[in-house]
Amino acid sequence: MAGPKFTPAQGLEQALARMIAPHVQRIARQVEIEAKRLAPPTKRWVTVGDDRVRPTHVAAQGQVVPGNLRFSINSMAWDRRHRGLGPQTYMLEPKDESSRAVANLKNCRCTTHNDPDGIARNINAGPPVITGKKVTVTVSATGPMVVEAEVGTVYPGNLVADGAHFMARAAALVAARR
Repeated sequence: MAGPKFTPAQGLEQALARMIAPHVQRIARQVEIEAKRLAPPTKRWVTVGDDRVRPTHVAAQGQVVPGNLRFSINSMAWDRRHRGLGPQTYMLEPKDESSRAVANLKNCRCTTHNDPDGIARNINAGPPVITGKKVTVTVSATGPMVVEAEVGTVYPGNLVADGAHFMARAAALVAARR
């Protein structure tokens, strides 16, 4: 035998949603803080800047990518002909032998400059949005290649860049505390 059915008063669910919105916002803020802590840095390709820098590296000057991803450098003709590389060489850093390039590595004097907050500074929790009885807060990371930084990617030649999963890990850490 079924008991009496509870019917909430008109507007009660919406009033509850408004009451819990600040709590949902605090949880989203915790996810934002964790994601910023876990986000990989960005790195920028830096040449020496003199007249001996090869044109492929001059073209890469200033390129910024998430720290777990690869720079995209124009391949040199020798590497295309003799190493089977396509028009681009994908390097984790200057002189990266895993790129399978040779001509683009020889005598390279380039470096990288790391920005530990390159992705983190663009991670933000938005305001709570109340739709009927539902409360939603979005935590987002914006910027070039942040999706690839999160989930990883595969470059031509099966060069793999693993995902950092910083957003997913942040949400899981905060959920585990609850």
